[in-house]
Amino acid sequence: MSVGTVYYPAWVTPLRLIFCHVLLTITCAVALALEQSILQWSYHILWVTIIRTGLGVFHGDKRVTIANNAVFSLFMLVFVQLRWGMTFVMCQTIVVPSIFICILSVHVEQSRESELRATLEAKASKELETSVEAVLATICDAVVLLSSSFRLLRPSPHLAGMLLGSSYSAVFMTGGNFIDLLVESDRDSFLQFMGDPSTHANMLHAHIRDANSSAVNFYHTKYLDLEGQPAHIIGVREDSEENRPQPPPQELQSSLSRQVVDEVWDRAHESRASSNNNNRSTASSISGSSDPMPLVEGFHAMSRCVWVDASSIDLMMVKCTPEFSAWSGPSGLNVGLLNWVAPVDQSFFYEFFHKALYHYVQCAQDGSESVGPGSIVLKLKPPHWGRSIETEAEIAEFCAGRSNSNSNDNNNNEGRTEDSLSEPRILGCVSFKNVRKTRTTQKSSKSSSRTFCCS
Repeated sequence: MSVGTVYYPAWVTPLRLIFCHVLLTITCAVALALEQSILQWSYHILWVTIIRTGLGVFHGDKRVTIANNAVFSLFMLVFVQLRWGMTFVMCQTIVVPSIFICILSVHVEQSRESELRATLEAKASKELETSVEAVLATICDAVVLLSSSFRLLRPSPHLAGMLLGSSYSAVFMTGGNFIDLLVESDRDSFLQFMGDPSTHANMLHAHIRDANSSAVNFYHTKYLDLEGQPAHIIGVREDSEENRPQPPPQELQSSLSRQVVDEVWDRAHESRASSNNNNRSTASSISGSSDPMPLVEGFHAMSRCVWVDASSIDLMMVKCTPEFSAWSGPSGLNVGLLNWVAPVDQSFFYEFFHKALYHYVQCAQDGSESVGPGSIVLKLKPPHWGRSIETEAEIAEFCAGRSNSNSNDNNNNEGRTEDSLSEPRILGCVSFKNVRKTRTTQKSSKSSSRTFCCS
């Protein structure tokens, strides 16, 4: 690799360099052969040696340089022997410069290759650093670069943003020691994690010294910097419940879906038959079609209420009030209310609903008055909204209902009652309200701690 090919690759090609090198070497040999006196020859061979040295350094091809100098030295030895006779001083004058030029050419070529290799490695290392940092930035809240002594190589505004409310936030805007970020109990495990020579890419769970000692995950990889010292890239991601996979809701026990439901149905049917009032509207039906949900009038008409089948795994919506339909948009039957809830809140809402259901069933069996469990704040995203909104959900009541899957047959059998054509179900009435300003959900960092509001 020559200087010319590095800076002028289009004009200075390897073949052109070899041709020029050979041509200039022949020119120098011919010029010395034309000298008539040994004194002039001794004077001009000094300048020829300087020119040959420059050619060897500029060309940078040790093989061509060694070959040219070997042929040149052999030619000069023969010429001097035939013209003036060989002496030890003249032999030394011819051979020593050629050996020096060959050694210098080899050294220069190796140095140039080492420099080029270091440049390419530095460029590859920088590209690797940029790529890893970009990948970590897509999944982490902050990405930091650390030296071998675990000091920040450059400021990290994102990390400082995670530490708002902490005295360490200003330190990480201007650089600092990353060890100071960790709580005392996690420092030893962090040092062991970072010092393990077999650790190239791994994850560590620890706590940072922010206002709440939040739990975080460290994603770590290391590389060599331009000086050959180990450097570290660490992605910091808060370990919140939003990042954890939510367990799938469990189906109701079979004893609840049959024995308990039948018992509650009989009691509710008897009390409803004895009290002829507007509550008869709560005995609506569950349809297996894609028709719009029936609208309920009466006591709950002005509330955002929807009745769901308690025995379905996704809390299938059965009927709703006009206020709920106007608020959430039109929706058909066979749509699960649980599918509208944000994934991070699904398990909490499912557990909250069935806790209220079991409490209702127990009170129905004991004959005592049922007191609701309160309300829960969650994020709901109906399809017609296109976005999620925070709302307060409350279990307003549970009632007995039946499925009218045979509603067409019911029109042709006027003598048969609704109860003889359907299957008993327990319906839960879920009421939605706007989140009150005095009711807040505490969220430190990104950890989603659910707030249950007792009634």
